[in-house]
Amino acid sequence: MTPSPDSSGAPETPGTPDRSDAPAEATPAVVPRGHPGFREPPEEYVAAARLAPDHWLSVIDRHWDGAAGEVPPVWAMLGRWRSDARGEIVEWEENPHYRPSPDAYGWDPPVSPADAAVRLVATGYDSEELLALALADAELAVCVDADGALAVTEAPDGTPAVPVFSTAPELDQERLPPHELMAVPALLERLPEDREVLFLSSSAPVGQLLSADALRAGLAAVRRHEDPDAGTGPGPGTGLRPADLGDLRDLESARALPDLFPDAGADAVDGTDGTDGTDGTDGTDGTDGADGATDEGGTGPGPARG
Repeated sequence: MTPSPDSSGAPETPGTPDRSDAPAEATPAVVPRGHPGFREPPEEYVAAARLAPDHWLSVIDRHWDGAAGEVPPVWAMLGRWRSDARGEIVEWEENPHYRPSPDAYGWDPPVSPADAAVRLVATGYDSEELLALALADAELAVCVDADGALAVTEAPDGTPAVPVFSTAPELDQERLPPHELMAVPALLERLPEDREVLFLSSSAPVGQLLSADALRAGLAAVRRHEDPDAGTGPGPGTGLRPADLGDLRDLESARALPDLFPDAGADAVDGTDGTDGTDGTDGTDGTDGADGATDEGGTGPGPARG
């Protein structure tokens, strides 16, 4: 799902229609300093601009987690500033193809690693396989009916599914639906063959359907990862990455973030390839990854993470 900004500039809830290919909105607007639409850069970017005159400085969403040296996709870029020949930031260009991450929606903090994972999946920053891994060793609140049987609801696409969620002490227990706590193996034993699982976020208005096969694959991958005699990860072709489980709490720190720029700290002007931060977004020739335009200013800081 690819969220897109609404007419007010605030991102819509994931799952709303994607209007990113609309002609009027597909052309980035370059806004000069002094214009009402100009976004004031944090001091880290101002300092970087002084070291890189006549450059574009891209802002990369911190939730994008690419490999070292990997060029960030266009949807992970919030926008970019341009420095003039004196090293002063003079323009801001917003990226109309930016895909808002969980930080952009102002949601409450996630209540569990699984809750953090479903937010990343719903906003398009990871695949459902990550959620399956996060659920593999989680305690789930499984909705039940008055007789104690698994409750069944319809997902937005009409798929019959058993709703589950993460519970936490900070949630208002009296407002939660009737549920039973259980782990994934117990849920799979009771799940009818023609039903899927609908994991609902406890902190954001998003959810994700998972099949029984996806849950079994996640469970098997985590067990292989934890078994010292079974190697360090899943077999080839599964696409599952157990190592990601340990990163979920870091990916969703849910700090109070100012304006558009989440986590703009000491690393805000590092290069994306983790080396010297002195070239363009691809770490080689100064080519800016936001739209593929060649940077004519020579060397300078790489894209920053928002």
